[in-house]
Amino acid sequence: MLRNKISNSRKGIMAFNYTMMIMRLMFLVVVLIVCVLLISLFINQKFNTTDIHSEVLIDGLLYGTGGIGYTDPITGRSYPELIYLDQLSEAELDSALFFPNNHMMSARITIKDKDGYILKTAYYNKEWYDNWAPLEKLSIGGIGGVAGYTRTLPVILREKGGSTRSGMVEFHVLQPKSTRVS
Repeated sequence: MLRNKISNSRKGIMAFNYTMMIMRLMFLVVVLIVCVLLISLFINQKFNTTDIHSEVLIDGLLYGTGGIGYTDPITGRSYPELIYLDQLSEAELDSALFFPNNHMMSARITIKDKDGYILKTAYYNKEWYDNWAPLEKLSIGGIGGVAGYTRTLPVILREKGGSTRSGMVEFHVLQPKSTRVS
């Protein structure tokens, strides 16, 4: 009888409610901590865009007007993946993708025939390529290093007489690691 009086009294009900509220709050805190940990686990705060920047540069040089693709002097039409070796020059490459004070990217473009013999080599932003090439060989990690990216593609080489043959073009793009977000 006394027990029923205590359990049915206002103080007993309030004590039970407060105890249950504390338990609910502790459960809520645990659930919130788990949610924050799961969200922070799946959010990528560091993006490495070196390969994307290199691909954009390669596509600009290969498919863009004034790049390494053959441009018909009469019509001005650009033929991507058709390379006329006499038309390929470093001055034209630097003017095709004009970025004043470009300290972000440089590239070496090597044209080879189907047997692998080097026919011609040209540079985009040669000054910085010469500065960064030794740093790439050292494989310095962190912000002081240089990231290299190489891509080889099949192309058609146009001769002076108008005949064509198959060949390969190799792009070797260098970027300092200080320009990318990592």
